[in-house]
Amino acid sequence: MNDVAGGEGRYRILGGPGSPYSLKLRAALRYRRIPHNWIVPQGYLGDGGELKAADKGMIPVMQLPDGRYWCDSTPMILALEQRHPGVRSLLPDNPSDRFLALLIEDFADEWLVLPLFDYRWDAEADQAFCARRQMAGWLGAMPGPEFDAIVARFRERQTGVLSRMGEREVNRPLLRSTYPEVLAAIEAQLGVSRFLFGGRPSIGDIGLFGQLSQLAIDPTASAIMRRDAIRTFQWVQDMDDASGIEGAWREPSQALGPGVENLLALIGQVFLPYMTANAAAVRSDRPTVEITLRGLPLIARANSYRELCLGWLKVALARALAEGAADLEPLLRRHGCWDHLQLAPGEAESLPELSPESTGRRSAFH
Repeated sequence: MNDVAGGEGRYRILGGPGSPYSLKLRAALRYRRIPHNWIVPQGYLGDGGELKAADKGMIPVMQLPDGRYWCDSTPMILALEQRHPGVRSLLPDNPSDRFLALLIEDFADEWLVLPLFDYRWDAEADQAFCARRQMAGWLGAMPGPEFDAIVARFRERQTGVLSRMGEREVNRPLLRSTYPEVLAAIEAQLGVSRFLFGGRPSIGDIGLFGQLSQLAIDPTASAIMRRDAIRTFQWVQDMDDASGIEGAWREPSQALGPGVENLLALIGQVFLPYMTANAAAVRSDRPTVEITLRGLPLIARANSYRELCLGWLKVALARALAEGAADLEPLLRRHGCWDHLQLAPGEAESLPELSPESTGRRSAFH
C-alpha cells in the first residue's frame, strides 16, 4: 500500500478551524479510534491546492489510505461504519434509536447550522472575531497588512453568501428561538444520561457537537451557552475528543430521556415542516421557500440537497420499521414527525445513493 495517508492505514481529514462539519468528522474518528491525521490545507482561499486537485467543492474532505478522496460528513461517517464494523459504532443497536440518531443528526446539519451562521455573521463583534479567528487558523504566520486584507475579503465573501440565502431579518426571530431550545434539551438530557441514547455517543450526538463546537466559540452564541447551559458547554469540550469514553447504549426498557423528547418536539414543529416545504419548492422549480412556523415566517432559497436529505430520512425510517421498530410510529406521531417522513410511491427508487464518492454539496459555510 502506498503511504499516501501519512502513515500506513491512516486517513487524512482536510478541514478548517471554523467548519462545524470538519470538527464533526474529526470527533467521529477520534471517538471510534480510527487512525487519522488532521490537516488544514494551505491555500484554501486561492485557486490551487489539494482540495482543488481532489475535485471536492466543500470541506471536510477525507483521503482514504488507498488515495481516494471522500466528501460530505454524513455519508463519510456512515461509510466508515461499513469499513470498520463493530469498532465503537456511532449507530445504536436498537433500530428505533438508530433512526432517531440519524434524524437528530440531520436536524443539526440542516437546521442548527442556520442560527449558527446568522449569529456568526451578524453583529460587528461576531464578524470581526470570527473572520480573524478562522483566517488565523487557515493561514498561520503572515505579515499583519497582508493578513488584514485577506480577513476583509473573507468577511465580505461570507456575509455576501448569507445575503443570497434568504431573508435574514425576517428569518432571525425563528432561527434564534430554536438555539436556546437545543441547549435546554441537552441540559435536560444530561440529568439522566451522558449522551442521547445512553453512556456512549451516537451519530446524533456527533451531529449536534459539530454545530455546537462553533456556537461555543463565536462571541454572541458562546455568551448564551456559557450563561444558560454550562453543562452543555462542557459536554461540547468532552465530545471534541471522546476517545477515552466507554459506555453502553440505553436498554430498550428504559424511557427516552427528556432531551431526546424535546428535540423531537422541535424537529416536528420546525425542522420537518421546513424540509417538507423545501422539497415541494424544489420539485415545483420554485426558487424560494416561504412558510410560517410557530407563527414566525421563514423565507429561504430552495435547496436541492435538503430535498435529498429528507428522502434519505424517509428511507431510513422505512428500514427501521422493517427491522422491527414498532415503537417509532406512536413516538413520531406524538411529536408531529410521522407524516413528513412517509415515502411517496416510487420516491425511494428515484433517490441517488447516499455516498461519499460524489463531489459533495452542503452548506457554503463548511
